[in-house]
Amino acid sequence: METRGRGSWLATMLSILYVAAALVLLLGVCGYCYPELAGEAKDVLAGWEDGAVRQAFGTFSEGMEAGKPVKETLSESFEVLLGEGD
Repeated sequence: METRGRGSWLATMLSILYVAAALVLLLGVCGYCYPELAGEAKDVLAGWEDGAVRQAFGTFSEGMEAGKPVKETLSESFEVLLGEGD
């Protein structure tokens, strides 16, 4: 079985930082070269704020804060998720 050297964690962290920086730069270039695609991506991400999953989670957390039973709270949140609830 191989053991890692002391510097391997540093190399791993630097590799992760390098990949993250490359990804950020790639997204920046794509956003500059294709502004219509960047606008569509922003619309999709902004649409998630009012999405069914977020509303269902809100219903679940409100029910738990109010002290409702878990079964009732889950059923209400599933109804919201499926579009059958308020």
